[in-house]
Amino acid sequence: MILLENDRTRLEIGKEDGAIRSLRDLRAGMDYISEASPADPFRLETDDGFSCDFVSFAWRSEKEDTGQQRVFLTWMTEEGVTVHAEITLASGDGTLEFRCSADNGSNVRLLSLEYPVFPDLRTITEGGRHDYVAHPFATGVKVHNPMKHFVTNGTGFRYMPYPESFSGSTMQFFTYYGLNKGGLYFTAVDGEGHPKWLNFYKNANNLLEASFIHGCEDMGPGKGIYPPYPVQVAVLEGRDWYEAADIYKSWAVRQKWCGKGKLADRSGEEAEWLYKEMGVATFGINAGSDRTAWLRAYHDHIGTPMFHVLGPDWTNAPQTFYKGVPGGLADWFPTRFNRENIECMKQLGHRYAPFEFDYLFHFEGADGELGRAAAQKFPENLKSADEYRFPFICPAHSYTHDFHVRRDAELQEKDDVDAIYYDISANNILKICMDDSHGHPVGAGKIIEDAYRRNYADTKTAMSAVAGRYVPMGTEMMNETLLDLIDFYQARAGGQPAAPLEIWPKRDLLKSGDAVLIPMFDYVYHEYGALRMDGWGKLVEEIGSLYYFTVARTYLWGGLYELNYEYSPMEALDGRENPPEEHYYPFESRGYAFSPERARYLATYARLRVGDANKYWAYGQMLRPLEFGSSRIRMDWFHYNHGKESPEYNDSGEITVDAVIHSAWRYKDESTGLFFANVSEEMQSVKIKIDCSSLGVAPGSGNITAKYFTAGEHAENLDLVLNEMKEVEFNIPARSVAMIELA
Repeated sequence: MILLENDRTRLEIGKEDGAIRSLRDLRAGMDYISEASPADPFRLETDDGFSCDFVSFAWRSEKEDTGQQRVFLTWMTEEGVTVHAEITLASGDGTLEFRCSADNGSNVRLLSLEYPVFPDLRTITEGGRHDYVAHPFATGVKVHNPMKHFVTNGTGFRYMPYPESFSGSTMQFFTYYGLNKGGLYFTAVDGEGHPKWLNFYKNANNLLEASFIHGCEDMGPGKGIYPPYPVQVAVLEGRDWYEAADIYKSWAVRQKWCGKGKLADRSGEEAEWLYKEMGVATFGINAGSDRTAWLRAYHDHIGTPMFHVLGPDWTNAPQTFYKGVPGGLADWFPTRFNRENIECMKQLGHRYAPFEFDYLFHFEGADGELGRAAAQKFPENLKSADEYRFPFICPAHSYTHDFHVRRDAELQEKDDVDAIYYDISANNILKICMDDSHGHPVGAGKIIEDAYRRNYADTKTAMSAVAGRYVPMGTEMMNETLLDLIDFYQARAGGQPAAPLEIWPKRDLLKSGDAVLIPMFDYVYHEYGALRMDGWGKLVEEIGSLYYFTVARTYLWGGLYELNYEYSPMEALDGRENPPEEHYYPFESRGYAFSPERARYLATYARLRVGDANKYWAYGQMLRPLEFGSSRIRMDWFHYNHGKESPEYNDSGEITVDAVIHSAWRYKDESTGLFFANVSEEMQSVKIKIDCSSLGVAPGSGNITAKYFTAGEHAENLDLVLNEMKEVEFNIPARSVAMIELA
């Protein structure tokens, strides 16, 4: 075996083929790779698919005076492609680092290189009962016992579907761990946005496998693959997914997408109204029809300003979910906003953003010839579960850039919008285009990423110049590389299983509780901006009691709860709901009545968001939560706000959740906020230990204050008495939230 070993880690590589054979945590005595059948050392993708075949293999090693060890591996394929790998292990407790490339001395076209491949990963705890994989798909998903629940040669976390963020990942790390037993941390150290796929799935040996796929950014005969970044792998102690997230955050916040600094330190420079004043969001209310009755009903019952991402039905030519999108400028203007809606929102202190399919284009519409020349071309093998049937224009084409900027500057001039929102945009489209007539190489990769950034930046600058103020920009979903440009985003995972799209491949596991959403993205990045809108809710009784859990969790995780009207009618007011013929999707009428009680519950969190909790939920740094016991309760749900052709339409069921949701936040160096939301119908008792050092508070340096908030304006002080163990026990009334502040 080829061996690399330091005080903590031992890696063994096969001398005959260069495949990874063993990975051991020496300190914990933990072997992560099963002694199983031969494995692939790499996988090279061409137009014919993936292959690991090679005709020769060579290696050499070296060790530096510092104790750092390095191994160089070289494979030659029959076609004349040379695959190179370099593995480095630092001395002491240092991590493993992998680099790879492919020299193409053949006439075949290389599409990607998969390396490193960690094959045949075994369970960490007995039977995998306390094993988890945490992945940044959909901003964070944790799957329990992936050995049991992943299907052999299934997707697992590989080729994740729309809305895929950045090839299925919102960040560039994942972790596989056994709770308090051990684990592995995988990351790509790339601050520039090169194309890649982060994979964790069950292989043909019925064991788990982790790998990275690196996309080719200049495809063609004789052209190779040269990822300019390393992959790092480290052994962990298994202290939940936060352990890996803390390591990643120490690198991530030093990248260019965090270059503007923390949101709290940018106060006054950008649109403070978005973060300080908005208590609730809506999404999909018709832009072209009078909906003032609903706007007033929401405001009367909730009481805070609201942020509305309006529906797409405001353009000159149809922009719908089922019968077309606009082409060039003549299809967009003149606009068809309902003026009564706009004036009503202004009177109420609400704000709005128009919805745009900013990269979808009607090639037979206005500027059709220009649009067709700029059409984004995808490869046959997409490395995605989706088929990409949408008519996209390539962001790197000069027409696309000029059109994007001009369209939205004109929109700002004509309609003076508060913000702008882009759907099926940079966070949903693979960073690839195969048409080099656009001025980029075949494949493009980072050039596509850079083009999205340039288009967004130039459009925002143009809109803000016209407005004379900062104009916030939002997108469907999020990924870290656009954090410095995007101010808000729509997510739906927080409403699952009563929501569409994100995490749908894990839907059965979500229903059983074996997969859960985790606040991975917010734990790493919340204090750097990008407001999350989530929840996919309605103010009706029929959606079920899970509503109370979803509302509370959305706010406690720093988001804004979203009422959504994309695929179904608004709540019935006095028996009247909005008609489907005025909508952009042909929904089925429901007649579900507006629920004042549910609006009052939402108001509790909305007022906290703009009041006592604002500095934490809008600007704070998310901390690791405290450990405490919570009872588990069953909550029912009904999901009808979805495309009628989906198997999830009209789905329903029950799910087991915690009765008390908790989050912890730190605001600057000033104070810490602890939140406990009782989502059940009964009083709940909570017992916690307050460790000031872990919460960023100097022991004995300040005061502890506590309140609990119930529906409406009601708030009461909560008496806390710490015992000699720094423990405190308190009760939270039904469907109320407690806030404990340490300063």
